[in-house]
Amino acid sequence: MIAGQPIPDFSQTERAKVPEVHKWRISDMYKSDAAWRAELDAVKALIAALDPLGKAWTTAPKAMGDFMERLDEVNLRGGRLYRYASHQGDMDLGDTNYQKLKGEIQAVLVGLGAKLAFMDADLMALGQEKVEAYIKAEPRLASHRVGFLKTLRMKAHILPEGEERVAATAGLFSDAPSGAAGMLNNVDMPHGTVTLSTGEKVVLTTASFNKLRASKVPADRRLVMETHFKEQAQYQNTFATLLDANTKKDLFQAKIRKYPTCLDAALYPEAIDTAVYKNLVASVKANLAPLHRLMRLRARMLGLTDMNYGDVYASAVRSVDKKYTFEEARDLVLKATAPLGPDYRKGLEQAFTNGWIDIYPNKGKQSGAYSDGVYGVHPFVKMNYDGSFHEVSTLAHELGHAMHSYLSDAAQPFPMADYPIFLAEIASTFNENLLMHHLLDTVADDTLKLYLLDSYLETIRGTLFRQTLFADFELAMHERVEQGQSLTPDWLDAKYLELTRLYYGHDKGVMKVDDYIKSEWSAIPHFYYNYYVYQYATGIVSSMALSEAALKDPAARDRYLAFLRSGGSRFPLETLKAAGVDLASPQPVDAALKAFDALVGRMETLYDRTRAAGK
Repeated sequence: MIAGQPIPDFSQTERAKVPEVHKWRISDMYKSDAAWRAELDAVKALIAALDPLGKAWTTAPKAMGDFMERLDEVNLRGGRLYRYASHQGDMDLGDTNYQKLKGEIQAVLVGLGAKLAFMDADLMALGQEKVEAYIKAEPRLASHRVGFLKTLRMKAHILPEGEERVAATAGLFSDAPSGAAGMLNNVDMPHGTVTLSTGEKVVLTTASFNKLRASKVPADRRLVMETHFKEQAQYQNTFATLLDANTKKDLFQAKIRKYPTCLDAALYPEAIDTAVYKNLVASVKANLAPLHRLMRLRARMLGLTDMNYGDVYASAVRSVDKKYTFEEARDLVLKATAPLGPDYRKGLEQAFTNGWIDIYPNKGKQSGAYSDGVYGVHPFVKMNYDGSFHEVSTLAHELGHAMHSYLSDAAQPFPMADYPIFLAEIASTFNENLLMHHLLDTVADDTLKLYLLDSYLETIRGTLFRQTLFADFELAMHERVEQGQSLTPDWLDAKYLELTRLYYGHDKGVMKVDDYIKSEWSAIPHFYYNYYVYQYATGIVSSMALSEAALKDPAARDRYLAFLRSGGSRFPLETLKAAGVDLASPQPVDAALKAFDALVGRMETLYDRTRAAGK
């Protein structure tokens, strides 16, 4: 397609009729479903052959090497089977064939997990000294060193066999609060209707709420926000009961495994010090002035004298509706990431020419975007490209993930290639940072520049400030339960409103945070994920530091590329520190907040200039 032409629309086109050039090359995994099924049979045979090897796997270095070598093959091939079925299913959610295939491989992998339940206990019985000696004696075990050490360091938190069985049995119902809250929010709770300023009546589904809260009409977006959260408030007793039960589940797991707090229990497995979490929250809370500065600027740009929390999602630059063809988006990503050098570019070019990316929506295709690395094949990137700047940024983001997988897979053996969740959002937001640097340096039109700055600052607001607010709230929740108290609706409402008003400057006159916002906590699924959301904030803090350094210093760029190649070869804080970011210190968070403030200042200057020019 030639740049400047309309964006293709396949949203109502059957998958089979979408031109192949726009689809990922799923056949790089298996040529056909028949080939997939033949491989499934082969993997089942490999799993059966594990039994005799498993019985003696800790008796000698060679025995352990034989067993782990076979297990690696099973995991690699089994994971590929799962990804084929899952990704094919995502292309047409109505295709029950791939739901069936996915169910088959899931059953095989669950059975494998049960079959391998002996491994942790065997490893701990062997002990670290002997494990280290085995690794030294058997080269095939070197790639498992980090995994073995992660298991061994958990020894103090592993229960006797009978108690472990009881704890495992609790898994049958422990996800019930999260599941029930999800069903209530997404399925069972009736949607209200609002009448917009145009007279149009709109049912407030999740999709329409997300769209209308960014409406250009202040009265409409505020009405939508108020209606939505007042509806949530009608179910606060139920949501509070579910969140209380879920948080007490976290406390139960922490206590039986002898952790001092729920936070320790969540962070210890990846050797992340609780100071990382607490430094993040403390640093952001102590430096809210840049966020307040942005909100005041947006109020000016929106022409508001009474900025309200209901205005948070409105674009401050309303006159830009620029579309980018996919080819234009590709060129922007390639140019933006050019500072990373020829090897990185070579990988990105493969992404665009060798069937990594599924570009456009089609009938039945799952919404959203993701990247998934398939070891021994290549990453697969699902897009639903619509030409918006958001989708250009999403492309850069997902290709950041893809290149992380690509470089890690090329550099690391299979057991060490997968990077931990704590590091996952760094490479993706790093690419978004480079894209924004490139555009701000090359775009001549001031109005478009304002739009780009506003979009970028909104990304940082939503990732650094909003996710830290969530982390702050989640810590308070767990600490309350640890003190023997319950999460009542009144306490949850009051605490959430208190924090939201603090972060957004309600008492300082920055904006009004209405009382109904107290119910927002009940709509946030991440509060059931046990200290997950803070990683979004630490991810963008890290990527801002790394991208800024890489653009200035070739040595920093090389450290970043080494970070991408590290995969899971070390604990995450060690990997990040080697790249130049020490999250045990408040410095990276403070630097990100200063960079955010500088961007707000840049937008202020640009806005004043455009106003003076009458634009």
